[in-house]
Amino acid sequence: MIAIMVDSAAGISRQEAEQLGAHYVPMTYTVDRQQFVEHYIGENGQFEPYIDKPDVERRTSQATAAAFVAAFERQLAKGRQVLCITISSRLSGTYANAVMAAKELNEDEIKVLDSRNCAGGIYFLIQRAQALIALGFSLCEVTERLAMERKLIHNVFTVNDMTNLRKSGRLGVVRLSVSTILNLRPILCLQNGSVFSQSVARGNHEQLRMLAESVPMGTRFVVVHSRENNPQLPMLQEMLVSRLGEGLELRIVSLGPVLAIHLGLTYLGVCWMDAVQEAVPAAPKAPASCPAMPEEP
Repeated sequence: MIAIMVDSAAGISRQEAEQLGAHYVPMTYTVDRQQFVEHYIGENGQFEPYIDKPDVERRTSQATAAAFVAAFERQLAKGRQVLCITISSRLSGTYANAVMAAKELNEDEIKVLDSRNCAGGIYFLIQRAQALIALGFSLCEVTERLAMERKLIHNVFTVNDMTNLRKSGRLGVVRLSVSTILNLRPILCLQNGSVFSQSVARGNHEQLRMLAESVPMGTRFVVVHSRENNPQLPMLQEMLVSRLGEGLELRIVSLGPVLAIHLGLTYLGVCWMDAVQEAVPAAPKAPASCPAMPEEP
């Protein structure tokens, strides 16, 4: 049996984790010198006003190697192999810590995958992992296939204020001149695990239109990242349904405190996965170590 492990950047609720068979390793965050553990979505209390206070120090910390060791040991003790899917290594040191923990234990029974994504992107990978495991793929095969399929995931988002992203130090090639004073809104994307500028919108309506039109025709399931009380959310939902049809399924997800600290509370985004060509698992072979996955440029 293969257990799926994720960090809290996956942005899933406790109920979703149970439905997907996913286990959870938390990140932490510090506000005004007080440290908090990030919990499942919907279980972090009223953190938004707290992290939005002006002139308050806010920091986030990756899931630790010790936390991964403890989580891996619990699954190994139950006779399970572990597939661990982490937030992009280009956004956090969490992946490196998970790899370190796997090396301390049994690397043949634990595989760590860099999602090159976060939140909705990890959600799609969890779903795919669950489907591949159900089809009978081995731990190595699931890991290798997800490493190829992560390229099919697209994460496009926007913020009304670039302050938090600038401070985070996690920007790739982004026009830092984008300013709300000029009524300009950045359209950003996660590309191979890093944040890049995709375009610039003038005004709120164009901002929402460009988000909606980034999702290709024929897409039937979209994860929308937004605070529940975001006044722009209903219009974005309407635009997506108008573009993609009434049968569109939307999953609305508020981000947890760690990602919200880096993006600010004005975030709004869409995430989808291109169609996957299903495969049949190969005939069983003698057990062998997984080959190292090639690194992407």
